[in-house]
Amino acid sequence: MTSHVFTLVLDRQPTDDELATLQAAGCDDGAFGMEDSLAVVEFDREAPTMADAIASAVRSLEAAGLGVTRVLDQDLLTLADIADRIGQSRESIRRYASGTRGPGGFPPPVNPSREGTLFYRWSEVAPWIRHHLDIDVPDADPALVVANLILQARKHRHRVQHLSALSDLLAA
Repeated sequence: MTSHVFTLVLDRQPTDDELATLQAAGCDDGAFGMEDSLAVVEFDREAPTMADAIASAVRSLEAAGLGVTRVLDQDLLTLADIADRIGQSRESIRRYASGTRGPGGFPPPVNPSREGTLFYRWSEVAPWIRHHLDIDVPDADPALVVANLILQARKHRHRVQHLSALSDLLAA
């Protein structure tokens, strides 16, 4: 089996009793702590796929009474973050994004109407960089992106009328 490394954000710090329960239940592959005032647990979990690893970790945490709010997936990046990842200047990446340099078609920001900092999805930018700039960059694991979407959907599911219409889209 493959070892998958990922970090989950919790709704709160676990108590000592909850930590003992989690250790006994097989969560000895998780390191609990704080990151930027967020309660987190970093897993190094053996599973066939990233999706299996995340799902089993979330189920274990929830069985112990903890809530999982999201996965730290590092999919949302600024142009400066993208530049750092590929070893280019922020200005060169800004010019790719604006279409004044390169072939055009740079993926759009996820928040185009917002004033201030724009964010881009690495899962969309990485393939563009590989194809147009011929730079070998790793993909974001899509399981991390989808896990976040599912955790968000679970949080809001009771407030959406006829949720089955949307969940049918996922199944299609």
